[in-house]
Amino acid sequence: MFKLHLTDFLHIKMNILFIGYSSIVQKRVIPALSVIPSITRVDVASLSSASKISLPYKYKGEIFDDYDTALAKSRADLVYISTVNSKHAKWAEKALLRGFHVIVDKPAFTDFETTKNLAELARKSGLCLSEATVYAFHPQIQAIRNIYSETKSGPTRLTAVFSFPPLKPDDFRYKKYLGGGALLDLGSYAVSVGRLFFGEEPEKVFCRICSYGGSDNVETSFSMLAAYKGGRSMVGHFGFDTEYSNYLGLIGPTVYAAIERIFTTPAEMENEIQVRHRNTCAVIKVPKADSFSIYMQKVIEAVQGGDHKYLIENLLSDARVLHRMRSAALLKE
Repeated sequence: MFKLHLTDFLHIKMNILFIGYSSIVQKRVIPALSVIPSITRVDVASLSSASKISLPYKYKGEIFDDYDTALAKSRADLVYISTVNSKHAKWAEKALLRGFHVIVDKPAFTDFETTKNLAELARKSGLCLSEATVYAFHPQIQAIRNIYSETKSGPTRLTAVFSFPPLKPDDFRYKKYLGGGALLDLGSYAVSVGRLFFGEEPEKVFCRICSYGGSDNVETSFSMLAAYKGGRSMVGHFGFDTEYSNYLGLIGPTVYAAIERIFTTPAEMENEIQVRHRNTCAVIKVPKADSFSIYMQKVIEAVQGGDHKYLIENLLSDARVLHRMRSAALLKE
């Protein structure tokens, strides 16, 4: 399991700059930093809310009302980009060119070519570039793996669902020019599940857009099938046009496992894994954990140790599969 070993980081000091003051930054990311002693300063750049931002006193950071000014003046080591999707690439590139390590909210970038180019820039510069697919770092992921390893087997069929009611009409996810649409907004979840439990990219990807909506008529839901070597497969249903569902089911030769709230587990929630092994049922408790804290700590560890290659590889792998999935949905694959 991924565990917080805070004493390992007491000697490290890390300054962070947020480009964009999104709701996820306010509600999950900044609160998650409070348990990481190595983070001693937080700067924030916001185009619309700079005058209203009040950071916890312990961070004593600066507030900027301009992104370029923030990148020029901040003493941060790491930049966390949390703007609308279509602006991620611009500010990630500027941050990398100025020598910052970079985290980007999912979806990191809107096309594979951009992802590949920025990943290469990060590699050549010796910098970290990571997509914040934080659910993958929650201890429940390793707990599920352990269930299968203890029975000397592995899952062969995955079913993932992350779907919820329509958003407010003015939400940026309904705007094409802002990088909206379900394929981009939820695609990171769809493509990362197979990587986590099969450890490779699929041989074939099929995808169908199920509904459209909003003023720009963006796709609001999709279903997908990814076929892997050895007859393994992953089926997923994602969107913002249904009742709320957030679920992962795994089937193997002798074990079935299922878990709710897999993609957005609250930090204070003790989750449960439902298990059936040779027709015997059990419930395995997963201790509460903050996936944002764990993810941020893992990035800090990678940055300080110079071992962030795997974060870039994960970013590239997910981007490749997402490109294939989007192409299939648009009948181009």
